[in-house]
Amino acid sequence: MKKIISAVLTAAILGSVFVGCSSEIEGTTSNASAADTSNTAVSESGAAPTEQLSGKLTLNGSTSMAKVCQALGEAFQAKYPDVTVEKSGTGSGDAAKAVSAGTALIGDLSRKMKDEEKPGDYEIVQVAIDGIAIAVNKDNKVSGLTSEQIAKIFTGEITNWKDVGGEDAKITVLGREAASGTRDGFESIFKVAEKCKYAAELSSTGEVVTKVSSDKGAVGYVSLDSVNDTIKAVDVDGIKATEENIVSGSYKAQRPFIEIYKKGTDSDLVKAWFEFMKSDEGQDVIKKAGLVTVK
Repeated sequence: MKKIISAVLTAAILGSVFVGCSSEIEGTTSNASAADTSNTAVSESGAAPTEQLSGKLTLNGSTSMAKVCQALGEAFQAKYPDVTVEKSGTGSGDAAKAVSAGTALIGDLSRKMKDEEKPGDYEIVQVAIDGIAIAVNKDNKVSGLTSEQIAKIFTGEITNWKDVGGEDAKITVLGREAASGTRDGFESIFKVAEKCKYAAELSSTGEVVTKVSSDKGAVGYVSLDSVNDTIKAVDVDGIKATEENIVSGSYKAQRPFIEIYKKGTDSDLVKAWFEFMKSDEGQDVIKKAGLVTVK
């Protein structure tokens, strides 16, 4: 039977019951341990041959990376039929913890590693560049904001859309939970860390999209590839949130998608995963997920 990715985008680190979010990857799970690699002997050429590679590859961390991890995982499993890819998502803040504890082989972060996460203990691979969209309801008349206006909205200095060219309506400010890489990226870019006044702190990108789409007065921040026809991304300082502008650097709200693994690992699965991501096939998967590729 053909395997598909098993995702357990969880709301907690501990416990055996996993709660999914809107970007959940459904499938079967293996009875193997989280760090089971089955074939650990490393061949002279690097990753194990296709016909020999088997086991479970576990990833944990950023929920913003669920879409690209799902796409990469499906393509990876098609290449290696005896491998199961399992993606959990409890936020970028848990990526290093999971890898260190051995509950995941690979950690996903939608931001740079922090000093307290001991980046020197891990190999760090940048997967892609992602734009952070400042998202409003599709019916909101506001189509652009300055960096100053965005900062004032999220810190509570501006509370009505009429003050930025919109209708006379209260602004509902939505954010992500403290462990979110999207939140960390947004607050760093707009210099509002520990100053934001959120009406709600949500646990996933999908929740932010849903809330903004249902509330005409809402504003939030989401991964650019999550923008759909129920919300819209406003221009920032007159620059549209597009791949071209992210590549050029003119669109300022952007952050890295990175993956980490323990230094010195001898896992064939980990080696094969990163070799696949660097291949033309892997790069194409990343592009189709709406991200900007990096070499």
